[in-house]
Amino acid sequence: MSLDSLVERSASLVGYPPVTRELLNRYVESVDLNVAPSARISIGCLLRRQVEIGPHARLSRGCILDGDVTIGRRTNLEPDCDLVGEVELGNYCAIARESTFQQTNHRIDRPSLQIRFYEEVLDGELPPTAEGPITVGSDVWIGTGATILSGVTIGDGAVVGAGAVVTRDVDPYAIVGGVPAERIGWRFPPEVRSRLLDLEWWEWSEQRIREHRAFFERTLEDAADVPLARSPIPTD
Repeated sequence: MSLDSLVERSASLVGYPPVTRELLNRYVESVDLNVAPSARISIGCLLRRQVEIGPHARLSRGCILDGDVTIGRRTNLEPDCDLVGEVELGNYCAIARESTFQQTNHRIDRPSLQIRFYEEVLDGELPPTAEGPITVGSDVWIGTGATILSGVTIGDGAVVGAGAVVTRDVDPYAIVGGVPAERIGWRFPPEVRSRLLDLEWWEWSEQRIREHRAFFERTLEDAADVPLARSPIPTD
């Protein structure tokens, strides 16, 4: 086992405390971890390459982040999620267990598609292919066992159903499901969606969110339930 692999395994077993992250950043050239002090990483997670985790984000056991991965503020990843390649998740997302974000893929236009075959038998390489980064907005819910593929952008407030395979972009506040995923509904009417996108509450400070608790406990039925971004927000 290489020294890098030994260090990676040790970090996974202890849950990446600050001292371990510092050692990885200093001595493993392929790793660059930028983790907010308030973020929580469970034992059994694996972080590779360039990973940024925002304040109060949470990674449950068995999550793998391997690539140029960014996790926004207070986004939750339930157990056994895989994020591979260039993947960005916004703020306040809910990522259910066993969800996969696969930004890189195997090439299929060569005689073999196995990367290990090219490395160990031919002493060469088979670079992965990709259609572009995966970008997920804020306040997004990804259901259990969903798969998000290369080049996909998921808009703010969207919902991806359990087991869905997302191969193309998802509009903000759309609800999608199936294989491949298709839109099956909307969270809110058009006027509500428009106002929420203007409001961008997920960019607010937590103090401001707490001050406007009444707004977040409100059922949104029409545009009047969402204040204009430029207007004062009622607190009761």
